[in-house]
Amino acid sequence: MLIRFTVENFLSFKNEVEFSMVPGRARMHRDHVYVDDRRKDIRLLKAGVIYGANASGKTNLIKAMDFAQNLIVDGTRANQSIASTPFLLDHNTEMQTSKFHFETKIGGELYAYSFEIDNKQIHHESLYQIRPASEKLLFKRSTDKNGRTKVEFGNFPLSAEQHEQFLKYTVTGTRANQLFLTESVQRNVKYFADVYDWFQNRLVLLYPHSIPGAEIGIRYVNNEDGFQEKYRDLIQLYDLDIDDIAFRRVDVDPDQLFSEQDKLNINQLVSDLPDDPSATAVLYSPHRQLFVFIDKSNQYSIFQFVTVHQVKHEDRSVSFELFRESDGTIRLFELTPALIRLLSSNDEIVFVVDELDRSFHAQMTQNILDIFLSNSVGKPCQLIVTTHEAGLLNLDILRRDEIWFIEKDRYAASQVYSLEEFAPRNDMDIEKGYLHGRFGAIPILPSYNVVDWAK
Repeated sequence: MLIRFTVENFLSFKNEVEFSMVPGRARMHRDHVYVDDRRKDIRLLKAGVIYGANASGKTNLIKAMDFAQNLIVDGTRANQSIASTPFLLDHNTEMQTSKFHFETKIGGELYAYSFEIDNKQIHHESLYQIRPASEKLLFKRSTDKNGRTKVEFGNFPLSAEQHEQFLKYTVTGTRANQLFLTESVQRNVKYFADVYDWFQNRLVLLYPHSIPGAEIGIRYVNNEDGFQEKYRDLIQLYDLDIDDIAFRRVDVDPDQLFSEQDKLNINQLVSDLPDDPSATAVLYSPHRQLFVFIDKSNQYSIFQFVTVHQVKHEDRSVSFELFRESDGTIRLFELTPALIRLLSSNDEIVFVVDELDRSFHAQMTQNILDIFLSNSVGKPCQLIVTTHEAGLLNLDILRRDEIWFIEKDRYAASQVYSLEEFAPRNDMDIEKGYLHGRFGAIPILPSYNVVDWAK
């Protein structure tokens, strides 16, 4: 679970900003707080809802998480620059480093992971285990101006020989542009694998134009944990005039789907499959909205995700390709796998959704949040969203510490702050106060009579 995230000098964030999932002093909606009752544990919020005007920095906060996640999970190639973008509207920050800091709860343990970078190298990196009264160093890394990496470790139960191998093949092999956390996992060092796994599998980011990808194909075809039935239940719950959903096999020449580079990548995927006749690689072609299953012998099976509509007063149905559905329906198909994963397991998972309300009716946006909060009580999962839907600004729906705002200051730098800082009364009309500018983070719109050329 996410405890807090801070970022500094990246995109529109000039100074350090912090987004926290640690509860404040609010006492309403106690079931919105997760705590492991089996032992003394940190209390964490289940939801975070972020507001702000267009171009205020809401999406940039998610892009900052996304950038960090990709750098950790994918790593870099030799001599590759790091695609970091510092705050460019101040000459003092253009040449300074960008800083990222995550505090997480993983399997009952608390960790603090930080790194500081520029386009050329990782300047500093550290991982600590957080304990009730102290922090235990796991590793601390620095890189000098000549690109030489030095790593200091905490106490590990390693023999002298193991320690020597650890240093030789991991520390000395870590390039200046590569995170040590990434390098250690790629070299099969297990000590920090849980932290790496959190970024790879437990932090899930969804943007407005995300499309159903390979994960849906795998889970739908294999019907993992009753995925097909759960998917149908949620889709039909919203009365979209859809009677069923299905995977339809289609006859398409694979050569029409993939470039030559794609084919080389596919061959690599197939060669990496285990020696099991049932092993299958799954790819997704976004522009054709097709799922491609490839077995060890390079045999292709191609499927299309379709919706099924019953023809009124007739004993027949018609299948629609997904692109024929409304934008709101497609958006719901995008988010439904996330809801299923959030609600049907006890995984420690964090879903971050940019523009939850995109293409949705206001009541549907609220309903999705209600479904999550009502059905995830006692589960170690979190849902963090950005939105413009002011109807959620209601203390009957959310706690005040679950509501966050982002706005830019006079230097065009994004600031992040919580409604908790204003300590509003429990009976206050938060939506009205927000729309009247009491909490900031709203657009400043021109008067209708200032567009002289339109007259």
